[in-house]
Amino acid sequence: MFSKLIKLTFAITAYSPVILIWWLVSLYSIYNAGGTIGFINFSDFKLSDFFNKLNLVFIFVFLVLISWFILHLATTKLTRNSIEVKSIKSSDLNMNALIFTYFLPCIEIYKKDVVYLAGWCLALCIIVYINKGTYFHNPLMKLFGYSYYEIATKREVTYLMISKDKLKNPNEIKAYSQLTDFVLLDSSNK
Repeated sequence: MFSKLIKLTFAITAYSPVILIWWLVSLYSIYNAGGTIGFINFSDFKLSDFFNKLNLVFIFVFLVLISWFILHLATTKLTRNSIEVKSIKSSDLNMNALIFTYFLPCIEIYKKDVVYLAGWCLALCIIVYINKGTYFHNPLMKLFGYSYYEIATKREVTYLMISKDKLKNPNEIKAYSQLTDFVLLDSSNK
């Protein structure tokens, strides 16, 4: 299993789509106001330029790369354990409601001041920290081709499993790597 820092980082990457929406809303609000759109000028870069809302796309890309790197580490470095699965069901059905709740606060984010945005980001960080040891759905996993499944072992323990394969039969799952306390990565075909 990963260290606490990597588990926390992986949970934080789940909020990268919110940052992308924040960036798109910023572009839209500037376009509506008749302004021009620009990015970081690296020749006279200051740290404060990085926090310009127009540069959030770089944070989004950075978080996507971190998420991909963590998955790469999981598939290559984590211990593979055997598992006996009693039942399996798709957990992707919950994704539509999850995506909606992810992006609902972003609807009017461009109208808010910096204090509101800082408070909103702080609230997200607190939620991530509180829930770092539980189930979490990361929308980036869909981007990487993974699906979510809720599995129950023969010992009556329920986990969330992430797999690139379409799982229908509990006997298909033979091995896993543990990402967090309750999130497993299917490594049966590795």
